[in-house]
Amino acid sequence: MELEVEVIDPPGRPYATVIWLHGMGQDSGALVPVAEQSGLTSPDAGVRHVFPRAPRQSPGLAGGVPARAWFRQRVFALKHADLPTLLATERALHELVSAESALTGSKRVLLAGFSQGASMALITALRHPERLGGLILYDAFLTGELPLADTRSPANADLPVWIGQGRFDWIVPLTVGESVRDLLNSWEQPLSWHVYYDYPNTHEPFSGAAADLRAFFDEVAPGAGGPE
Repeated sequence: MELEVEVIDPPGRPYATVIWLHGMGQDSGALVPVAEQSGLTSPDAGVRHVFPRAPRQSPGLAGGVPARAWFRQRVFALKHADLPTLLATERALHELVSAESALTGSKRVLLAGFSQGASMALITALRHPERLGGLILYDAFLTGELPLADTRSPANADLPVWIGQGRFDWIVPLTVGESVRDLLNSWEQPLSWHVYYDYPNTHEPFSGAAADLRAFFDEVAPGAGGPE
Protein backbone atom coordinates (compact mmCIF):
# COMPACT_ATOMS: atom_id res chain seq x y z
CA MET A 1 0.00 0.00 0.00
CA GLU A 2 1.27 3.48 -0.89
CA LEU A 3 -0.43 6.34 0.92
CA GLU A 4 -1.38 9.58 -0.79
CA VAL A 5 -0.13 12.57 1.19
CA GLU A 6 -0.51 16.33 1.33
CA VAL A 7 2.44 18.30 2.64
CA ILE A 8 3.01 21.75 4.14
CA ASP A 9 6.73 22.55 3.92
CA PRO A 10 8.64 25.34 5.63
CA PRO A 11 10.69 27.62 3.35
CA GLY A 12 14.02 25.99 4.25
CA ARG A 13 15.15 22.58 5.39
CA PRO A 14 12.72 21.26 8.03
CA TYR A 15 13.90 20.93 11.61
CA ALA A 16 11.10 18.52 12.55
CA THR A 17 8.18 16.68 10.95
CA VAL A 18 4.67 16.01 12.23
CA ILE A 19 2.69 13.25 10.51
CA TRP A 20 -1.05 13.82 11.07
CA LEU A 21 -3.55 10.92 10.84
CA HIS A 22 -7.20 11.93 10.40
CA GLY A 23 -10.21 10.11 11.79
CA MET A 24 -12.47 7.59 10.08
CA GLY A 25 -14.62 9.19 7.39
CA GLN A 26 -12.41 12.27 7.18
CA ASP A 27 -9.79 13.25 4.62
CA SER A 28 -6.19 14.39 4.80
CA GLY A 29 -7.17 18.06 5.09
CA ALA A 30 -9.18 17.55 8.28
CA LEU A 31 -6.19 18.18 10.55
CA VAL A 32 -4.68 21.09 8.62
CA PRO A 33 -6.58 23.62 10.80
CA VAL A 34 -5.18 21.92 13.91
CA ALA A 35 -1.63 22.34 12.63
CA GLU A 36 -2.37 25.97 11.78
CA GLN A 37 -3.99 26.75 15.14
CA SER A 38 -0.98 25.31 16.95
CA GLY A 39 1.19 27.98 15.30
CA LEU A 40 3.50 25.39 13.75
CA THR A 41 2.75 26.17 10.10
CA SER A 42 4.18 29.69 10.16
CA PRO A 43 7.03 30.26 7.68
CA ASP A 44 9.64 30.59 10.45
CA ALA A 45 8.53 27.48 12.36
CA GLY A 46 10.81 25.09 10.49
CA VAL A 47 8.27 22.26 10.76
CA ARG A 48 7.18 19.99 7.93
CA HIS A 49 3.60 18.75 8.17
CA VAL A 50 2.58 15.55 6.39
CA PHE A 51 -1.09 14.61 6.03
CA PRO A 52 -1.60 11.05 4.71
CA ARG A 53 -4.97 10.05 3.25
CA ALA A 54 -6.51 6.77 4.36
CA PRO A 55 -8.01 4.50 1.66
CA ARG A 56 -11.77 4.02 1.35
CA GLN A 57 -12.39 0.71 3.07
CA SER A 58 -14.90 0.93 5.93
CA PRO A 59 -18.71 1.15 5.97
CA GLY A 60 -19.96 4.70 6.25
CA LEU A 61 -22.61 5.98 8.64
CA ALA A 62 -25.24 6.20 5.90
CA GLY A 63 -26.08 3.91 3.02
CA GLY A 64 -23.03 1.72 3.34
CA VAL A 65 -20.92 4.06 1.21
CA PRO A 66 -17.24 3.21 1.85
CA ALA A 67 -15.54 5.70 4.16
CA ARG A 68 -11.85 6.54 4.46
CA ALA A 69 -10.33 4.49 7.25
CA TRP A 70 -6.91 3.31 8.36
CA PHE A 71 -8.40 -0.13 8.91
CA ARG A 72 -11.79 -1.70 8.37
CA GLN A 73 -13.99 -1.05 11.36
CA ARG A 74 -17.52 -0.09 12.30
CA VAL A 75 -17.74 3.24 14.07
CA PHE A 76 -19.82 1.83 16.92
CA ALA A 77 -17.59 -1.23 17.45
CA LEU A 78 -14.33 0.41 18.44
CA LYS A 79 -12.95 -2.68 20.20
CA HIS A 80 -12.90 -4.66 16.96
CA ALA A 81 -10.77 -4.11 13.87
CA ASP A 82 -9.88 -6.00 10.72
CA LEU A 83 -6.29 -7.02 11.45
CA PRO A 84 -5.03 -7.49 7.85
CA THR A 85 -6.02 -3.93 6.85
CA LEU A 86 -4.57 -2.54 10.08
CA LEU A 87 -1.23 -4.27 9.49
CA ALA A 88 -1.13 -3.15 5.85
CA THR A 89 -1.59 0.47 6.93
CA GLU A 90 1.00 0.09 9.66
CA ARG A 91 3.60 -1.11 7.12
CA ALA A 92 2.86 1.89 4.90
CA LEU A 93 3.16 4.27 7.84
CA HIS A 94 6.48 2.78 8.95
CA GLU A 95 7.78 3.47 5.43
CA LEU A 96 6.47 7.04 5.59
CA VAL A 97 8.08 7.60 9.00
CA SER A 98 11.40 6.25 7.72
CA ALA A 99 11.25 8.57 4.70
CA GLU A 100 10.60 11.58 6.94
CA SER A 101 13.37 10.46 9.31
CA ALA A 102 15.81 10.75 6.41
CA LEU A 103 15.02 14.49 6.32
CA THR A 104 15.14 15.38 10.02
CA GLY A 105 16.34 12.34 11.93
CA SER A 106 13.86 9.97 13.55
CA LYS A 107 14.01 11.73 16.95
CA ARG A 108 12.45 14.83 15.38
CA VAL A 109 9.53 12.98 13.77
CA LEU A 110 6.25 13.11 15.68
CA LEU A 111 3.06 11.18 14.97
CA ALA A 112 -0.30 12.81 15.69
CA GLY A 113 -3.74 11.30 15.29
CA PHE A 114 -7.43 11.82 15.96
CA SER A 115 -9.85 9.02 16.86
CA GLN A 116 -9.09 6.03 14.58
CA GLY A 117 -6.05 7.99 13.41
CA ALA A 118 -4.95 8.19 17.07
CA SER A 119 -5.26 4.43 17.37
CA MET A 120 -3.16 3.99 14.23
CA ALA A 121 -0.57 6.53 15.36
CA LEU A 122 -0.26 4.84 18.76
CA ILE A 123 0.28 1.40 17.25
CA THR A 124 2.75 2.65 14.66
CA ALA A 125 4.80 4.78 17.04
CA LEU A 126 5.14 2.21 19.81
CA ARG A 127 6.12 -0.51 17.30
CA HIS A 128 8.50 1.61 15.21
CA PRO A 129 12.09 0.29 15.35
CA GLU A 130 13.73 3.73 15.65
CA ARG A 131 13.26 6.23 18.48
CA LEU A 132 10.77 8.94 17.49
CA GLY A 133 10.28 12.43 18.88
CA GLY A 134 6.80 12.19 20.37
CA LEU A 135 3.23 10.99 20.02
CA ILE A 136 0.14 13.22 20.01
CA LEU A 137 -3.30 11.62 20.41
CA TYR A 138 -6.83 13.00 20.67
CA ASP A 139 -9.89 10.86 21.46
CA ALA A 140 -7.75 7.73 21.31
CA PHE A 141 -8.90 4.12 21.56
CA LEU A 142 -7.32 0.71 21.08
CA THR A 143 -8.71 -2.43 19.50
CA GLY A 144 -8.26 -5.91 20.92
CA GLU A 145 -6.89 -7.67 17.85
CA LEU A 146 -3.24 -6.56 18.10
CA PRO A 147 -1.09 -7.71 21.07
CA LEU A 148 0.51 -4.29 21.49
CA ALA A 149 1.79 -5.01 24.99
CA ASP A 150 3.95 -7.85 23.67
CA THR A 151 5.10 -6.25 20.41
CA ARG A 152 6.22 -2.78 21.45
CA SER A 153 9.61 -1.58 20.29
CA PRO A 154 12.24 -1.10 23.02
CA ALA A 155 13.38 2.00 21.09
CA ASN A 156 10.14 3.81 22.00
CA ALA A 157 9.62 2.48 25.52
CA ASP A 158 10.20 6.00 26.84
CA LEU A 159 8.52 7.91 23.99
CA PRO A 160 6.68 10.98 25.36
CA VAL A 161 2.93 10.75 24.73
CA TRP A 162 0.38 13.57 24.84
CA ILE A 163 -3.30 12.56 25.08
CA GLY A 164 -6.26 14.90 24.78
CA GLN A 165 -9.83 13.76 25.37
CA GLY A 166 -13.16 15.49 24.85
CA ARG A 167 -15.21 15.20 28.04
CA PHE A 168 -18.51 15.02 26.17
CA ASP A 169 -17.39 13.00 23.14
CA TRP A 170 -20.10 10.46 22.25
CA ILE A 171 -18.08 8.43 19.71
CA VAL A 172 -15.00 7.90 21.91
CA PRO A 173 -16.29 8.40 25.47
CA LEU A 174 -14.13 9.63 28.32
CA THR A 175 -13.93 6.14 29.82
CA VAL A 176 -12.37 4.82 26.60
CA GLY A 177 -9.73 7.54 26.60
CA GLU A 178 -9.05 6.86 30.27
CA SER A 179 -8.47 3.18 29.50
CA VAL A 180 -5.76 4.14 26.98
CA ARG A 181 -4.22 6.49 29.54
CA ASP A 182 -4.24 3.81 32.22
CA LEU A 183 -2.70 1.22 29.91
CA LEU A 184 0.17 3.53 28.96
CA ASN A 185 0.67 4.43 32.61
CA SER A 186 0.94 0.72 33.43
CA TRP A 187 3.78 0.52 30.91
CA GLU A 188 5.42 3.58 32.54
CA GLN A 189 5.19 5.50 29.28
CA PRO A 190 5.91 9.23 29.81
CA LEU A 191 2.43 10.71 29.55
CA SER A 192 0.64 14.05 29.52
CA TRP A 193 -3.17 13.75 29.93
CA HIS A 194 -5.69 16.53 29.20
CA VAL A 195 -9.49 16.56 29.31
CA TYR A 196 -11.35 19.28 27.38
CA TYR A 197 -14.74 20.47 28.50
CA ASP A 198 -15.79 22.41 25.41
CA TYR A 199 -19.51 21.77 25.03
CA PRO A 200 -20.88 20.41 22.84
CA ASN A 201 -17.69 18.49 21.96
CA THR A 202 -19.44 15.95 19.77
CA HIS A 203 -16.29 14.49 18.18
CA GLU A 204 -14.06 17.30 16.99
CA PRO A 205 -10.35 16.95 16.21
CA PHE A 206 -8.20 18.46 18.99
CA SER A 207 -11.06 20.65 20.23
CA GLY A 208 -9.70 23.23 22.67
CA ALA A 209 -6.20 21.75 22.63
CA ALA A 210 -4.10 24.07 20.44
CA ALA A 211 -2.11 25.75 23.22
CA ASP A 212 -1.41 22.51 25.11
CA LEU A 213 -0.46 20.72 21.91
CA ARG A 214 2.02 23.49 21.06
CA ALA A 215 3.53 23.36 24.55
CA PHE A 216 4.09 19.61 24.23
CA PHE A 217 5.70 20.03 20.82
CA ASP A 218 8.06 22.70 22.15
CA GLU A 219 9.01 20.38 25.01
CA VAL A 220 9.83 17.31 22.91
CA ALA A 221 11.28 19.14 19.88
CA PRO A 222 13.23 22.06 21.39
CA GLY A 223 14.60 24.39 18.77
CA ALA A 224 11.72 23.82 16.36
CA GLY A 225 8.71 26.05 16.12
CA GLY A 226 10.38 29.40 15.76
CA PRO A 227 9.19 32.50 17.64
CA GLU A 228 5.58 32.78 18.71
